[in-house]
Amino acid sequence: MGMIALGLTLALLWVNLAGLAHLAQRRLPDIDLARAVGVLALCLALFFVEHFVGLGSLAWAWPVCTVLSVIVLRDVARSAAWWEAQYPFVLAFLLALAWRFVFPDLDAQSEHLTDLFFIANYLPGQTLPPPDQWLPGYRFDMYYGFLHYAAALQARFLHLDAGRAMNLGFCTTFGLIGSLVWSLSRRRLNARAPRLLLAAAVLVGGTGVAPLIPFIYDLPHDDASAVTRLWSNTRFVGLYDQQVNTSVGRALFPPAEAGTEPRDLPLETLSYYTYLGDLHPPMGGFALLFLTLGLMGAVAWRARRAASSATIEPPAPALDDAHPSASTLTFLIGLAQPVLLALNPWTLPLQGLMVLGWALWQWRTPQGLAWRALLAGLVAGAVAIYPFLTHFAPNALGTPIRLVQPEDHTPMRQFLALWWPVLWLLVLTLSAGPKARGSWWAAWGVVLLLAITEILFVDDPNGGRYNRFNAVIKWWSWLYPAALAVLGIFALSLQCKLRRALAWVPLLAVCVYLLPQAQYWAYHPKTHAGRLAGEGWLYEQQGARSIITYLRNAPRGLVLEGLDAGSYSVHGAYALHSGQPSALGWPDHEGLWRNQPWFISRDADMVRALYHGGLPDAARWAADHRIRYIIWSQTDQQRDAAAFERMKSALSSQYIWRAFNNNNGQEVGLWERR
Repeated sequence: MGMIALGLTLALLWVNLAGLAHLAQRRLPDIDLARAVGVLALCLALFFVEHFVGLGSLAWAWPVCTVLSVIVLRDVARSAAWWEAQYPFVLAFLLALAWRFVFPDLDAQSEHLTDLFFIANYLPGQTLPPPDQWLPGYRFDMYYGFLHYAAALQARFLHLDAGRAMNLGFCTTFGLIGSLVWSLSRRRLNARAPRLLLAAAVLVGGTGVAPLIPFIYDLPHDDASAVTRLWSNTRFVGLYDQQVNTSVGRALFPPAEAGTEPRDLPLETLSYYTYLGDLHPPMGGFALLFLTLGLMGAVAWRARRAASSATIEPPAPALDDAHPSASTLTFLIGLAQPVLLALNPWTLPLQGLMVLGWALWQWRTPQGLAWRALLAGLVAGAVAIYPFLTHFAPNALGTPIRLVQPEDHTPMRQFLALWWPVLWLLVLTLSAGPKARGSWWAAWGVVLLLAITEILFVDDPNGGRYNRFNAVIKWWSWLYPAALAVLGIFALSLQCKLRRALAWVPLLAVCVYLLPQAQYWAYHPKTHAGRLAGEGWLYEQQGARSIITYLRNAPRGLVLEGLDAGSYSVHGAYALHSGQPSALGWPDHEGLWRNQPWFISRDADMVRALYHGGLPDAARWAADHRIRYIIWSQTDQQRDAAAFERMKSALSSQYIWRAFNNNNGQEVGLWERR
């Protein structure tokens, strides 16, 4: 039954996205851009509306929208070309689904539970900003959650829980990115092989470290070593470069001198996010980046098509029949940019410079810049997210941009190891000379942006080895796929056959990252395959399934769970996977987001004392905090089994104990408010 339900859900999702894309395609050059623009416009419009009135469950809408989509598609679906145009999105979606289906757990690793929490805030469909599911009495107004709103919107439409919302939301986002990369490449690359290579390099490729891994690490072939190979590609500079264990590795990357602390400078690729399974803001940033690049490419394609008889460049590939105006495309470029403030504001400086550079270049072309359309788009986008900003801006942390100090710069060897594929493509692109104005301008733009990432950084509360961590992980991770795609397209379309052949080298090299991905796939246990709700790992605890089932059907109320670490722990998992709000989420995260209010750490200490049976007047404290359910899980038994009887006695005056499992006298269950 689960597979049948999944198949029907995917069919409904595809039909409705196809219908939306077909409606938008009337003013756009291809279905991939149309699909992304349609999704963005719909999500942005509802995001604006729901700041004034929450629309609640939208499950009623899918029968209506599906019928309308079928009507819209009834004629076009008879065309073989239309079906062929669906492949880029569908194949990218299925690639992500293969990973999420086999490894669906949403657990305490990485940011799984954090992203699940973000989605859970938006899932009830209340007026925005929604109530904070991790901090009772507060609103979720201190984080940029537009991507999670979109994932929750999809789930509200399809009537899905938070876990399925996150896993399928990841697949939809990845599908959009993949189809946008294809849309961008097909405007200059006529042959299918270089387009496939470019798409593979961006979607499943790694960094420049990927082809070095077999030579600098001597590791066995097992699950743990596969994870090391995957992480070393992303967290190489300042972390895994200190763990090389071959003679070649030590010669290339000597360990840091005694008394020095290497800086941790990560670069997260799309393939890394696919393995990790995090639906984090950078994923939405990738989608908006390639939408912007795709629209820019469409503007250039339109100009080349209009003057194809007078240009030395190859004729533009035959696309679809729509011929959008430059003003329409430019308006959409402007519309998309303010959305970054609600999606992933870390990358706004770089993407803003990219759009500014494109506008200056476009202004210098014979076609000129439709500056009124660009300005109108910027204004429309700003108006659409203004209700969000009125809540978010007062709570945003101050993060000034500062100069990188000498001790924080990236070591040259590690920099070259990471970035050599981009630098290789950069040299090839520049070799075309200034007469190839578009590629020349784009190449020097990449140089400028790469220099900025090494000269400036966002000064957040982190320090020491993590001083540049957040700035680099956001900026490098945005710039790397953008540079790989843009420079790769220009290099693969050079007139010189030798140079085109040389462009294959770095793109094939980053695809070597497929090897550790295949090793991980082969060796990592697939215990919970198919459980897209993501709670399979939690069900391994005794009584967990019964507790979650009970909470899913119980009246809504605050759930309290035992607390160990301040973050990256199982704390909060029962509430999130059952659709209930937590009495307290991860205190370290909430403290960071809320500028460290004193009561969060106090309440965390109270919870720890309660779960050790040492909180005075525990029943009154829990009742005063409006806690309805108090979980006692296998984790709590393992932490302090003796505390159970003390808690049971202390809570008995106001809470009823419900046991769901008894293993040799060790009970698992929950207390419920009388």
